[in-house]
Formats: sequence, structure tokens, C-alpha cells
Amino acid sequence: MPKITAEVPEKIYRSIEEEVKLGIFSNASDAINSALKKAYAGKSRTFLKWLMKKEGISEASMLKELIAIRK
Repeated sequence: MPKITAEVPEKIYRSIEEEVKLGIFSNASDAINSALKKAYAGKSRTFLKWLMKKEGISEASMLKELIAIRK
């Protein structure tokens, strides 16, 4: 997996370290990966909602299509 370096505010750094100490995450990298995955999932949901509204697609028709694709 590629590695990156980033600067984070002190408060976020302390929160990450605290979650590692509590055993929520095994290390800071796992905590950051989890946060990034959640952020991008939220971004994807927001985009999908915007696209549905823009294109006039109802939730019911979207679910119907999803069911058809999974068969």
C-alpha cells in the first residue's frame, strides 16, 4: 500500500493516539485508514443523492435496478 505523510492538527493527533491506547485501533495508520474510508463513503453517498436528484431518479427505481443487477 502506498504511504503518504500528512500534517494534522494537534487535537486530531491526540484523538488518534488515545484511540490507539484504548485498543480501538492497533496503530495510527489503521485509525487514519478507517477515517478516510468513512469520509469517502460519505462523499460517495452525497454524490449519489445529488445525481439522483439531478437526473430525477427515485429511490424506488434505484432499488429496483439494484435488485435486477444482483440477480
